[in-house]
Amino acid sequence: MRRLLINTVIGLFLLGLLLPTSTASAGDGLVLAKGGKSDYVIVLPKAASRVEKTAAGELQEHLGQVIGTTLPIISEADVPDGAPRIVVGFGSLAQKLIPGLEPAKLPPDTIIIKTVGDDLVLVGHPRRGALCAVFTFLEDTVGVRWWTQTETHIPKCPDLSIPPLDIRYTPIIEDRAVRYLELSDGCFTNHSLVTEDEQHAMGVFSARLRLNGHDHYTIPDEYGGPNGLVGWVHTFFQINPLLPPSKYFKDHPEWYSLIDGKRQYERAQLCLTNEEMRAEMIRVVSERLRANPGATMISVSQNDWRGNCQCDKCRAIDEREGTPAGSLIDFVNAIAAGIEPEFPDIKVETLAYQYTRQPPKNIRPRHNVVVRLCSIECSFCETLEAGEQNVKFREDVEGWSRIAPHIYIWDYVTNFRSYLIPHPNYHVLAPNIRYFTRNKALGVFQQGDSGSRVGEFIRLRAWLIAHLLWNPEADEKELIREFMTGYYGPAAPYLIEYIQVMTDAVQRSGIYLRCYMSDTGGWLALDDLNRATRLFAQASDAVRDDPILAARVRRERMPIDLVWLMRYDSLKREARRTGMDFLGPEDPAAALDEYRQLLKQHNAGEYRQHHLVPADFGNDFPIFQRKRVPAGDTPEQCKGLSKTDWIDLQEADYIPRLRPNLFRIEKDDAASNGLTRRMPNTHTIWACHSYPLGDYDVADGSRWQVFFRVRCDATTDTGTAMTLGIYDDKEHRSVASRQIPVETIRGSAYQLIDLGIHTLGTDTYVWAAPVVRPPNEVEAVYVDRVFLKRVP
Repeated sequence: MRRLLINTVIGLFLLGLLLPTSTASAGDGLVLAKGGKSDYVIVLPKAASRVEKTAAGELQEHLGQVIGTTLPIISEADVPDGAPRIVVGFGSLAQKLIPGLEPAKLPPDTIIIKTVGDDLVLVGHPRRGALCAVFTFLEDTVGVRWWTQTETHIPKCPDLSIPPLDIRYTPIIEDRAVRYLELSDGCFTNHSLVTEDEQHAMGVFSARLRLNGHDHYTIPDEYGGPNGLVGWVHTFFQINPLLPPSKYFKDHPEWYSLIDGKRQYERAQLCLTNEEMRAEMIRVVSERLRANPGATMISVSQNDWRGNCQCDKCRAIDEREGTPAGSLIDFVNAIAAGIEPEFPDIKVETLAYQYTRQPPKNIRPRHNVVVRLCSIECSFCETLEAGEQNVKFREDVEGWSRIAPHIYIWDYVTNFRSYLIPHPNYHVLAPNIRYFTRNKALGVFQQGDSGSRVGEFIRLRAWLIAHLLWNPEADEKELIREFMTGYYGPAAPYLIEYIQVMTDAVQRSGIYLRCYMSDTGGWLALDDLNRATRLFAQASDAVRDDPILAARVRRERMPIDLVWLMRYDSLKREARRTGMDFLGPEDPAAALDEYRQLLKQHNAGEYRQHHLVPADFGNDFPIFQRKRVPAGDTPEQCKGLSKTDWIDLQEADYIPRLRPNLFRIEKDDAASNGLTRRMPNTHTIWACHSYPLGDYDVADGSRWQVFFRVRCDATTDTGTAMTLGIYDDKEHRSVASRQIPVETIRGSAYQLIDLGIHTLGTDTYVWAAPVVRPPNEVEAVYVDRVFLKRVP
């Protein structure tokens, strides 16, 4: 059954806080405790496993805190006559109470929770079923909540009664993984962020939320450990290589791709039809599996580039199947068949990725082959199942689902370019997971911001997604309400409304909400931002007398704070233009200082994937580059004009470029406001790229004269120093572009470049870029300012 059958008598999810009713008589149910005392004992099998002992310990610890007394843990051979029992794990006593039960034949992680007479039985699949049963019972029946690694709700109920229970549940998603710093030490996490104690805590927390996937390496063995995936991905010979060229290529070049008539391994793959190579792959895979007894899958998957083999045999299969996935699946099927006699329960995972995304016409993956698809190019403004923006991925998923016995989904639930700004994908999380299950998803890996401690409601997201993976049919709105009420107390209604405001804003915009977004300018309007700010003010006021809750609410406001800092000037202009309120900080410099302190206070970690917030960050730190900067003087061309008839673009008006060594902000007394943007002549990136001019009141069809104030450091007077331009993003065309000779701008004095009069619009922007030159000719170019003068 998909739905976990929970007895509704106790009203389990009423705001997440309603506890079982204490009564003198439990009717047909059980009275586990009365007045803080209990006759119950926790019973283990004679030969209890480590996991069963852990399950009994977790039950003892948490029930003890609930009822106020500690229940003894004893072996089933030592149970006193007549004592009521909570039976944890499968032994002779469980067999007697539930005749005919064969745990070894249960699907993975199946749980059984059953009241039998005065006894309660908590058993399941041998690996971790008893543990999952205990956690499910504690959470759904007793009311325990594990919000984070360290923050837990334990109800106090000295009179504890439970209703009759008869639950048998198998999670439809067999392999469940969620990457957030609270839960996972996945391979991309910066391990300097966490201590050994924290790593252990995240493993225990993962187990309590019934996660088990390959990303949860810190789940201790006594908690069932993770479902090990041997090799991760790209294992041909890139990551955890199975057949590394350094070992094999010299003697067996024919095992590697034939490309343009030559056997090669650089940016290439394997020759998938070579029989000797297949035999060696089977031997190596078997060797790896023997060394990893906890594994459930092994990755035999292409490298992270193209270069598939063009030999006659490989090409013939691919041409017949209409896709390079043909030779790949034919190969992986052979490996899966080769290891099956020794490893009948192991599945071989491979990728449907890049050039192998299209399913083959005729070949079908074997029963022990898993095909993994990734949603990295999708839009999370819309669901994967119905959104018009996600047609291609949907075709891939459903195409493979029709021919493959299992698929595995690598889904993306964060914004890797900026963990610290809002990313409103709450409305697609549950529908997407249900969509995966309807398409044979054996496993789901939800990759969140594994390195951040202050992202937008990351604790809610981790908890919510984990619960949806355990039970995809759970009511996501009830889960959100439960977490918010339990974790934020009286602030919850305002924070829930905030989530809805952000969701409405992104859906209304229709933006292609990728998992790589620089800022919120494309979807978060001033009016929505004002509403969000008011809601946080109300939330803060609701918990002002509770320091713990107040600190939690203040931390969750940080993404909105960052939006105000990043877009301060443009939002201020919009408020002035439209007459709307401006609820941003009155003193942006003070707000920026407070934000820095909060990042330090919370040990923020990464602000984007693989990028830690530096301990000594300053004003030039990328996420702060849109803060207010000093105004420049009024240029001669604009003196006497009203503020609405000319626009000055300074450092805060350029989109941040996070790739290193593209530019830096420097002090320069010759610049109009004392600051300049220096770009080395080692690249041609538009590292000086303004925000859309609509932010500055430029209306469609208006005419403006555009000026750049620039210079360069050079030892020659010949050639080109840099390029200046204007681009219309709506029409995807260049409005103007001009190469600037070195001789025109060489030296320490800034030169004014008139780019002419042009018809501009809301989606046009100006840009400047260096050109690549030898450092002994042109070292760097500098942009002081760009200003625009309205032309009648």
